[in-house]
Parts: sequence; C-alpha cells; structure tokens
Amino acid sequence: MLADKQDHPSKIISDGASVYFVTGGTTASQNEGTNNINRIALQDGSVSVLVKGGEHLPSPTLAVDDKFLYWAEPGHIYRAPKAGGESELIVRDAPGQPDEMSVDEENIYWLVYGGTGSHNLPVLFAKKSGGSTQKLATGQEGYSGLCVDHDFVYWVGATGIRKIAKTGGTEELLYRNPGKGPMSDMVQDSDNLFYAQMDNHNDWVLMKIAKKGGEPARLAPSISEVMQFVANNNSIYYLERETSKTYLLRKISTGGGEPVTLDRGEDSWNKFLAVDNTQVYFTTIAKVLVVRK
Repeated sequence: MLADKQDHPSKIISDGASVYFVTGGTTASQNEGTNNINRIALQDGSVSVLVKGGEHLPSPTLAVDDKFLYWAEPGHIYRAPKAGGESELIVRDAPGQPDEMSVDEENIYWLVYGGTGSHNLPVLFAKKSGGSTQKLATGQEGYSGLCVDHDFVYWVGATGIRKIAKTGGTEELLYRNPGKGPMSDMVQDSDNLFYAQMDNHNDWVLMKIAKKGGEPARLAPSISEVMQFVANNNSIYYLERETSKTYLLRKISTGGGEPVTLDRGEDSWNKFLAVDNTQVYFTTIAKVLVVRK
C-alpha cells in the first residue's frame, strides 16, 4: 500500500519517480479540501498535494512529461511543475470537459467527454506551452482510446478505429467494425493498437491490430470493459472480473500467450491502472496500491 485514507482516488499515472492521482471529484470533496491531485514520491513514500482543487474540480484525466503534470477542468487545461509550484493555465478555450489527454514534444492532445449517445465530437490539440485549441477531426460519435505516436493520432470511433496525421489532413478508417460488437478504450506500443471488444458470445476480450492495418487478433480471452488497461515493456496490464465480488489484476505479452495473474482481491471501486518500468499501480475506494510487474 502506497497511500491510505484517500478521498476516492481515481485517475493515476506514474513517471517512474512519482505517482500522481486525482482525489475527490464532488462538491462535498471541494468543501472538505480533498478535491485535489496528489503525488507520491516513490523514493521515500511521502504523499503530498501537488494541485489543490479549491474552486477547481480536477477531472479524472492526467498526462505527464519530463517536467510537468497536465490536468483539466471543464473548459480549461493546466500544467503544474512536477517538483511542485503553481499551476499554469495553458488552454483557455477547451470545449466541454477534456478527456483522455496525451502529450508529445510540442502538443497536448485530447478528446471531449460526451457520455453515451454523444455525437459531433472533436479530436483536439494545442501547444502544451500554451495556446488556443485546434481541431484535428470533427463529427465523432462515442469515441474513446486516444493514442498518439510520432506521426499519427488514433482513437476508437463508433464504426471502428480511426487515425489522422498529427500534421492534419483527412482522417482515415484504419479498421472498420460493422456489426462485430462494441469496442472500448485502446492503448498502444510502437507497432500495434490494443482494444477491448465484445465478441459473439457477449464476452469482452482484448484485441490487437497492427497500426499499418489488417485483420485484428484476439490477445486475451476476458477483460473488464469498464476498467482501465495499460501497456508497457511488451505487456498489457488489465483487470478481469473473476466472480461477482472478486477481480484479477493480470498481464499478457503483446506477442500473445497465457495471461499471468499478478493480484486478486475484492473492491468494487477498482477502475484505474498505471504502470512504469518496475511496478503496476491501482486505486481502490480509499487506497493507492502497488504490485511488482
């Protein structure tokens, strides 16, 4: 256990030196002063508040680079020095609630939280040093699973997996998914995309498809579609419901093979995962926990 008695910790990420996670998320949390973004220094285990929510309501989406932690509230995107200090407002005109943020050397990319049945949603970016919102794509419906590599931005849309060059242009349908079951979330490695999909038996499975296109292949036979999964060092880490009360934390090689169980437990609040080069992190209703990879 890395931290206890946290206020409903949610989104969590790690840069290998620290773990960052969002707490609270309600008006009551705001009033109690626990609507924050906390940091755990892995060297000594100390827990501190990196971003004090105050009048802000940090949404459960984070991104990190070598110097800054990026976070959002409805209409705005901020960054805060990872070493501590005041947050800086870098995007003032973000429509709706920014979601699933990702950064590269120059820009921050994000989707907009829309909820079930939303349509005409954009794929957006801005200079991460500060700047106005720009659109890469529009007219999206029910999207998720934002991935960014050196050349392209990818996401799961209503009809399949789409991509667009980071320099702009026309979006492409990398994989069409007509009538093959709903898809949810997506992560990547250098050559492949990994996503959850409902199969013909109404079970959710983990799928793999090459970024250059082609037919997808089943990677893991069971995965929770409402819980996060992450990729690192040739493995995918994910949560799987074992019974109505218990879950498994598992990993599987990106090349295929049998899943390996890392942990087993009971907690209906599990959803968010993070991974670095040595450990896997996850949250429960009040704790931040860690297991070795």
